[in-house]
Amino acid sequence: MDDNLLFIDTNKTYFRRLAYTKAVYQHLFSCKKAVLFDKIKKFDWNKHYARSFCVRTFGKNHPKDVVIADFLWDFLDKPLVDLVRPKTEFHFYFTKDDVHCGLLVDKMDEPFEERKAHLRPRLHPTSLHPRLARCLVNLTGAISTQNTIVDPFCGTGGILIEAGLMDFRAIGYDIDELMLERADKNLKHSKVKYDLRKKDATKIKIKYNYFVTDLPYARSSRKVDLEKLYSEFLKNLRKILKKRAVICFPSFINHKKFIKSAKLKSKQEFCYYLHKSLSKSVCVIEP
Repeated sequence: MDDNLLFIDTNKTYFRRLAYTKAVYQHLFSCKKAVLFDKIKKFDWNKHYARSFCVRTFGKNHPKDVVIADFLWDFLDKPLVDLVRPKTEFHFYFTKDDVHCGLLVDKMDEPFEERKAHLRPRLHPTSLHPRLARCLVNLTGAISTQNTIVDPFCGTGGILIEAGLMDFRAIGYDIDELMLERADKNLKHSKVKYDLRKKDATKIKIKYNYFVTDLPYARSSRKVDLEKLYSEFLKNLRKILKKRAVICFPSFINHKKFIKSAKLKSKQEFCYYLHKSLSKSVCVIEP
């Protein structure tokens, strides 16, 4: 990881599952800033060049796009610059000491904003943003589309929608019949495969590999009632969790004591700011 860049070996199949990524590149090379132009001279650009190109630079204290493009021009066969619809985009990311060069493979343009809760057939004010919901599903580490993602407090189905759009099997539980009706409408609207079941999340008996949920946290509920619910749910989760759960807790709850009491392992934790009166603690949990 370097600044906002992540270098990994992966499969193109999974690009479209990403939530907070802006672009995907094929990594061409990295070098120190001082030797960039020497590196450009020696690199085989024609191996990656297709008919037209442009150069884009990112970061601070770096040469302008046109300076690098002019220099690179001399090392291309039949070079043609196209700033509007180039067939090839070479992007240079400048960090404190280094330069990372990548060939643009894909820009992430998933229409998350079009799937926001208020645009679905049935709205609930506590629904997660679709981008965050997808991020939670990704944090399970589930890869194969044969996997099942289970939301034991599915509400109006936001997490299930993202899981379904990623081609996972999506199963939702809720004790509230009205919520299940809303989820059914939303999931049908999203055209994903799903299964909804009316059941108390603290009494689920079937074991699953992956759970993803945003715990209920209505301010109108007494804190003692929420703590009782969380405690009972996590103790039951310990019995039915096979691999990994990703759970959102409201920040005003001491979630660590409940995870510890349930004898679950917190592997990672992230804070997600919503607004001045509420943040979420996102916990990756294993048995």
